[in-house]
Amino acid sequence: METKGYTDQIDNYIQNLRRAIYQPIVERDAGHALIDREKAFLLLLPLLNGEQWTDEMNQAALAIGAIHTAFEVHDQIDASDASSKEQQLMVLAGDHFSGIHYKLLASIPNFQLIRSLSAAIGRINECKTTLLQSPPARSEDRLQLIGEVESACIMEFYETFGFTRYKAIAQVLFPLLWLIHSKEMNLQDMKFPHLVPDALDTDQWIKQLQDNFTDRVKQSFFLHKPLVDQLLGMAELDAGNLT
Repeated sequence: METKGYTDQIDNYIQNLRRAIYQPIVERDAGHALIDREKAFLLLLPLLNGEQWTDEMNQAALAIGAIHTAFEVHDQIDASDASSKEQQLMVLAGDHFSGIHYKLLASIPNFQLIRSLSAAIGRINECKTTLLQSPPARSEDRLQLIGEVESACIMEFYETFGFTRYKAIAQVLFPLLWLIHSKEMNLQDMKFPHLVPDALDTDQWIKQLQDNFTDRVKQSFFLHKPLVDQLLGMAELDAGNLT
């Protein structure tokens, strides 16, 4: 499949997710929910790579998209002052998206997935609490927790539906993307800005994770070449790194 085909499938997923989470009052008062395209790409990675994809998987992917959206909205809440009307609307919007997540899951007779995602959501909240209140001293441990926050639900999706060989890619790419974004974005617009290393350490960690990611991509012979190129682009690498 060419890159446009991947783009069309991701666009279609995002459109379906928007329909699933749409609520006119939430949309009117809290605005258009942001959907993380990188997370959508990695969630759909098996589909994009030509794996068998069932209606159940599609429904589960929409449920995970809904909880990702809920997390994104809740992350915008100012913990020190959540009393304003805007902040209260963000709380309600996040709760709405969480409710859609459980509604979608309830339509899937897959209790293993429901249990595993519930456990993953618990781990994500625990990791967030640790990162916000008492982050580990070592950058390596911090990055591991950030990777867990970003990838836990996708990992459970891979595990439940037999896509475990994709886990090695996502495990490295998520903390790498967080570091890359820390250099490209206003820190106040990203998660855990207080944990971003200084510029020199950031560059060193990016290089280390890029090397690790390159090794994992080299071992992922099952990935189609256009997908490899997409993944390398996300990691700010080029195909020459694989030679």
